[in-house]
Amino acid sequence: MADNTASNIAQNIANKAAGNPVAKTVEKAPETTPVDPNAGKEKYVVDGKEIYLSPEQAKAYVQKGIAFEPKVSQLGRLQQETQAFLKTLQEDPAKVLYNEKFGQPHEVLDRLLNSTKVSDQIKEKIGQWYFKNVVEQERLSPEQREAAEMKRRVQEYEAMENERKAESMRQEEQVRVERAIQVLKGQINEAMKEAGIPLDHKAAPGIARRVAQIMKLANDRGMTVTPKDAMAKAKAEVIEYQRAYYDSLDEDKLVEQIGKDNAEKVRKYFLKQVKDEKKEVKNSFKAPKRDERKTMSSDEFRDYLSQLKKQNK
Repeated sequence: MADNTASNIAQNIANKAAGNPVAKTVEKAPETTPVDPNAGKEKYVVDGKEIYLSPEQAKAYVQKGIAFEPKVSQLGRLQQETQAFLKTLQEDPAKVLYNEKFGQPHEVLDRLLNSTKVSDQIKEKIGQWYFKNVVEQERLSPEQREAAEMKRRVQEYEAMENERKAESMRQEEQVRVERAIQVLKGQINEAMKEAGIPLDHKAAPGIARRVAQIMKLANDRGMTVTPKDAMAKAKAEVIEYQRAYYDSLDEDKLVEQIGKDNAEKVRKYFLKQVKDEKKEVKNSFKAPKRDERKTMSSDEFRDYLSQLKKQNK
C-alpha cells in the first residue's frame, strides 16, 4: 500500500510539471477474508432443507421437542375424539342429544329450536314427527296403544342387543389383533437374535420397523414373507447402504466413521493374514527331516553303480 502511494505522488508531480492533469489517488480498501456465518455450527437436514445450529441452539430445540412431544400426543387424542364425535353426530345424533354432558335433552332441543338456522324443512320434519308420534297416538285405542308400545320396546331391545353384539365383536377383534401383534413382535425379536442383532442395541427398533414394513408390503402384494426372510432382507439392505457409504470415504474418514475400536479389529485381521502367509511360505521351503529321506537297498545301490559305470564308458 505504501509503495503504491509513493508511486502515485511521484506520478502526480511529473504530470503537474508537464502540465498534464493530476490523477486522483484511489486507495484500495484492504482485502478481508469473508467470515463463514455457519462456522462452529452443526448441519441438520429437516424436511429436505439444510439448517445450521450452534450447540446452544440445538440443545434448546431438543428441550423444546421433549416438552412439546406430550402436547403432540394430547393433540392427536383430541383430534381422534373430535372425529369420533362428528361421526356419532352424523350417524346417530340422538346419542349426542341425550348425552348428559351437554345438559338435559329438552334444554338441548330448546337451544336448537331457538336457533335462527331452523329452516322450513326442519319445521316440516318436526311437524311430521309430532303428528305421527302424538296426534296419531292419541287416536289409537288402548289396545292399539299398548301393542305399539310393546313393538317400540321390542325394537329398542333388539337395537340394544345388536349394539351389544357389535361391541363384543369389536372387542374380540381387538384382542385378536393385539395377540397377533404380540406374536409378530416375538417372531421379529427371535429373527433379530438369530441374525446377531442385540435387542437392546440402539439400532434394533429401526431394524424391527423395517422388518415389519417389508412383511406388510409383501402382504399388500398378496405374498407371504416370514420374519426370518424379512430380517435377512433388512440386514442385506443395511449392509449394502453401509458398504456404499464406506466406499465413498477416504482412509481418515473411514476410521472416523467406524471408530478406533473397529479400525483396530481391521488392523489385527490384516496382521494375522500377513503372518499366516509368511508361515505358509516358510513351511514350503522347509528342509525334509532326516528320517524322511529316501534310502536304497543293497541291490538298488549295485544297480545304481552299474548305471554310473555305463555312463562313464
